[in-house]
Amino acid sequence: MKKTLPAKNVVKNITNCPDCGSPLQKCLIQQNYAIVICTKEDCPYPFDQREVMDSLVYVYDSDIISVAKQRLSQE
Repeated sequence: MKKTLPAKNVVKNITNCPDCGSPLQKCLIQQNYAIVICTKEDCPYPFDQREVMDSLVYVYDSDIISVAKQRLSQE
């Protein structure tokens, strides 16, 4: 049986998936809010956790603009 983290273990302090060890990434779901998810497509993290809300993080406008500039410069 797969082990899940208790709700008190907030993902803001981890960089690798607790289920499979792959890197985590932020995915914007609203203007300034992102959910931290596993980059491995077949890994269900964080949707296999008791409290998915613990994976929501605030994203500053400056961070969004920085990533957008990087993506635009690569095109």
